[in-house]
Amino acid sequence: MPSYTASTPTERPDFVDPGDYQVEVIDAIETVSKTGHEMIELKLRTSAGSYLYDFLVFIPTAFWKIDSFRAATGEKVSPEEDVEITADDLIGRTGKARLSVEEYNGKKSNKVAAWLPEKPGESTAPKSTAKPAPRKSNEPF
Repeated sequence: MPSYTASTPTERPDFVDPGDYQVEVIDAIETVSKTGHEMIELKLRTSAGSYLYDFLVFIPTAFWKIDSFRAATGEKVSPEEDVEITADDLIGRTGKARLSVEEYNGKKSNKVAAWLPEKPGESTAPKSTAKPAPRKSNEPF
């Protein structure tokens, strides 16, 4: 029988305010859309702890979104490149997304409004654990 040590109950946020957030892919499943197209369902966790879903649908009119996701999660996207994507390879990826809030039947939830590509010099890859060189005492911050 499973067991655990209880703590003070807290509510996990169902959604976050609209804005740009760091998100992590915590699950990815290859499936088929309601219209019969191959797609990958992404389960995402925001840096604030809320969860949401996004969908990468493999149809020509949605390839731009797949490219945006790939760029936002640190992958180099080259025009005219043939790309195969496996759902399991997406788990653990992190990137920045612009989130909106939508309401359905009185319940609010987040939606990915846009995947935000990395800017030059910016990386969504895990940060280095290397320590910076010590500062001299007369250097500002």
